[in-house]
Amino acid sequence: MFPTSLIVLLLAVVLLLKPIAEYIIDSKNLRRFPNYNVLSGITNLGYMIERWRGFRSKTLHDCHKVHPVVRIGPNSLSFSSVSAMKAIYGHSTTTIKGDMYSDAAGPYPNILDAVSKDVHAHKRRLLSHAFATRNLEQWEFKIADKVERLVKQFDRICDTPEATLDYSRWTNLFTLDAIVDIALSYRLGCLDRGDDVILTESPDGKTEAVNYIESLHAVKRATSVIVWSSAWFGMLRSTLKLVPGFFRNQYSRGQGYDHMVAYLTQRRMQRYRDGEALDDLLQCILEDKEGKPQELESGEVEAEVNVLLDAGSDTTATALVNVMYYLLQNPSTLVRLRRELEDLSDDNSVVSYSRVKDLPYLRACLDESLRLSPPLAFGLNRKTGPDGVWVDGNFIPAATIVAVPAYTAHRNPAIFTDPEEFRPERWLCAGSKELQASFIPFSAGARGCIGRNITYMEQLILMATLVRRYDFSFVDPDWKLDYEEAFILWPSHMLLNISLRQHSCS
Repeated sequence: MFPTSLIVLLLAVVLLLKPIAEYIIDSKNLRRFPNYNVLSGITNLGYMIERWRGFRSKTLHDCHKVHPVVRIGPNSLSFSSVSAMKAIYGHSTTTIKGDMYSDAAGPYPNILDAVSKDVHAHKRRLLSHAFATRNLEQWEFKIADKVERLVKQFDRICDTPEATLDYSRWTNLFTLDAIVDIALSYRLGCLDRGDDVILTESPDGKTEAVNYIESLHAVKRATSVIVWSSAWFGMLRSTLKLVPGFFRNQYSRGQGYDHMVAYLTQRRMQRYRDGEALDDLLQCILEDKEGKPQELESGEVEAEVNVLLDAGSDTTATALVNVMYYLLQNPSTLVRLRRELEDLSDDNSVVSYSRVKDLPYLRACLDESLRLSPPLAFGLNRKTGPDGVWVDGNFIPAATIVAVPAYTAHRNPAIFTDPEEFRPERWLCAGSKELQASFIPFSAGARGCIGRNITYMEQLILMATLVRRYDFSFVDPDWKLDYEEAFILWPSHMLLNISLRQHSCS
């Protein structure tokens, strides 16, 4: 019998030598591309470590300033060109979603993590009528209700001696309340209370207080580090959940989000079984356009609710913080936006969607903010098909992970003049339609975000209302917005002074 220590040593040697041997053999000819860091050719560890540093997409962008193609892992490539976007994400692409989606998925795939094109097409058909503009506009009253509640809180804060607020926190509460009402016809009351604590039930029937934002972010913080190593992901996640420290702590906190989703889904399903007529996203999932039941398993319904409450809150809240930050950093753009908004009327109530949906400068401000700070800044992974794929004149063999990071695509100086400048006017100039081909905050092609109309509606109504009603300024005039990147590029807390604008007091 070999001693345990020798077996462990031999395993360590094998695990170390195998990737080195694969790097030397280079069966896919990937060594021709420059590495993201010294480790990229033999392990994903270097890319995973960058997650700990907080803003991986910015570091990768620095590499792309020099190299159009960067090897970010032993089997992973990052591209930066417009043509690469079409080859990787376009409607005619032969690529499929990368392994990270199936690795991180639950037992029931949802529209976000479904890898199979057939499964995704089924999911999209299931949800497409729910996200049709006609349906969304019928739910405008739910968004308006949340804007009114936020305005009530902001008016109250204006009357306090300090008159300061954490804008990031309040916009997060706004999007939580909005998406849960739109999706499930359930009022969380986060804006009324000023917190994100949701009372739910754990699987064993005990009452549980869940911090919606903290629990959602916790599991993303952990998973976003280890998911880049697909071969080791399952083992790493299982092991790290048991080992005391950061990962076990984050996964433990993240259970609260899953419990909350299950609880809210069950409550909504009971209302459906009781015959209560409700107008929301889940109703559109449970029944087709003719009112015929879709006959979905409860686990499949819960999986879709999970992604709706995740993506429908986190990304929009991030976008709302970013656009306000850029407006305050660029006072001339704020002046021009107010000029456009003040032409609407003298009414200071919540602005209706019909009055703002076609305002060009408001939309340009939103798009320019999404360009500079896309909530999904990293490259959404795709895996090449059995026949491989040609990208920018390079043949990429089968089963290779490829991606184009939005953060880099949006900073292509050949497309976006002065790419680091916040210039909403670029979207209004002649030839602005050409910019759209390089604008991928919602991904592109058949896998593009199905919920983009919701986030635009929320942003248009809220930003128009707030910019017309209030004056904001940074508590610290020299302060700069910072970011933490997990899957979402989360902005830091943003402390603002707030006051009612003069005309709002009349």
